[in-house]
Amino acid sequence: MSEKKTLIDRIPFISKLKKIKGFEYIVIGLICVLVLLIYFASSAGGSKQNISSSGVEERTSSSTYATELERKLCSVLSQIKDAGKVSAMVTLESGSEIVVATSTEERANTSSSSSNSTQSNTKVESPVIVNNSPLVVMEYYPKIKGVIIVAQGAKDVKVRLELLRAVQTLIDVDTSHIEILAGN
Repeated sequence: MSEKKTLIDRIPFISKLKKIKGFEYIVIGLICVLVLLIYFASSAGGSKQNISSSGVEERTSSSTYATELERKLCSVLSQIKDAGKVSAMVTLESGSEIVVATSTEERANTSSSSSNSTQSNTKVESPVIVNNSPLVVMEYYPKIKGVIIVAQGAKDVKVRLELLRAVQTLIDVDTSHIEILAGN
């Protein structure tokens, strides 16, 4: 009686691989290595976020964001020729906005009464949960409301203009929301 060949057995490359002693063990080993690589790659990518002891991700607060912006502005603006010592204050309109991944499920609702029956579909949206916390798709930083720069060299109109252009370029705020003041 002749053997029936499956579709996989008809592929010459696969049939040669099957003849190798311990082929199944090699395939299982490769699959295990692949799973471990995926696991460690995903955990290495997640290590960039701060995780508290409760397992909930700590997001950058609005005040921390504003403070970091101020620090970077001072660092860059103090390098402008004749600017001197520079201080900065950044105000924000609101807090950051976090967008979580959601899955949508459509459920059919059937109601029947003695004379007729009706069917309606309801869409139910629920957050995607990974490791007991919602999967964050995107985080929008808060919009900047205004900036005040105090610089020793701001008495000079040329320096003031350079500071204004630099701030506008760095944080994309309209010049009407930027104030440059001369310091001591």
